[in-house]
Amino acid sequence: MKIPYLVIVGSTVLFWSCTTHKTQEGAVASRPAAEVPQHAASAQIDSPPASRAEVNTALHRIFADTVSSTPQEHSFATGDFNGDGSPDLAVVVHPNATKLKTLNSPIANWTIQDATNAYFPPTNQRVVVMPPKPKPQSARSNELLLAVIHGYGPRGWRDPEAQQAYLVRHAGDAPIRSHPAPDHVAGAPASIRQSEIIVEGTGFLFWTGSQYAWKNSATNQ
Repeated sequence: MKIPYLVIVGSTVLFWSCTTHKTQEGAVASRPAAEVPQHAASAQIDSPPASRAEVNTALHRIFADTVSSTPQEHSFATGDFNGDGSPDLAVVVHPNATKLKTLNSPIANWTIQDATNAYFPPTNQRVVVMPPKPKPQSARSNELLLAVIHGYGPRGWRDPEAQQAYLVRHAGDAPIRSHPAPDHVAGAPASIRQSEIIVEGTGFLFWTGSQYAWKNSATNQ
């Protein structure tokens, strides 16, 4: 009588162990980077196409009357540019000459940056000496800029809580469009595989994790 009892108990324990193991595997939320599907975050975005009226409303919410959108066709694009799963907005704008003081204010709620001055730490050095902090950038009345508004939550750039914004110099010549990031971009963070780039002319802009950087499409350098 003892042997059948032990068999029953052993089978029950084995069944419980297998069931527990499967439950634990299903609860794992992350996988190694090599297994994460490319553009996984972007694929989850369900955002309706932007209208020019919506774009101008978003620009005014962030920048008030310091910048204006350009009338050219394809002068704005949407996509998940920083890879956080929320839709962002990129718009070609020009500064309003009478508002330059406000636009270039050091306490403004946006960052003006130069896409050609992005710093990429060397990959073949274990100890990296960071360069001096770049001087604050200022916009000029006769230049085009690319305004980028990072999204917040499911509504993305349309959400009133979306306040993180950038004005990118040495960029912004229309037409622009969003496109899934290439398989490899020199100097880009691993998160670029889950984001999109802003394509314009002979190159593209991508998010480094702290700013937007310019790359030539032909050389990716």
